[in-house]
Amino acid sequence: MENSVAYLLGRLMFELDRAAEQLLQEHVGISYRRFLFLTVLQHSGTVTQHELAVALGYSDPAVSTMLVELAKDGYIEVVKSPEHARKRLVSITPKGGEVVAQGRKVLDSHFDQLMDMAGVDADHFREQAERLHQALMMKMKKEK
Repeated sequence: MENSVAYLLGRLMFELDRAAEQLLQEHVGISYRRFLFLTVLQHSGTVTQHELAVALGYSDPAVSTMLVELAKDGYIEVVKSPEHARKRLVSITPKGGEVVAQGRKVLDSHFDQLMDMAGVDADHFREQAERLHQALMMKMKKEK
């Protein structure tokens, strides 16, 4: 059981998520969940609330709740769509972009230290992780 790749990856992801939560709270003052919302939004550009929910894999109500909090903190802007009054367009603000930049710097530094400590070649790991991600996306697409 302990040698299972699935088990080891699950355990690693759990601990990485927990470390990311602690680091982001400590150094940036934001939760990991909020950071992920902002990161996806920064990558996606201006999107509808529903498109953001799909990109994150969350329900529309869960995204709506988070958007209220992020807008209150000045990290995002939510406006009605000029083409469809019932749709809301979401975009990241410069303040939100700065939080993403700070968070990425903290997390990248931490992960680089882990790679060094473990003696793992970062370029090789990045290549392997990208290949795994692409394979997973293809597999998931075929299974739909």
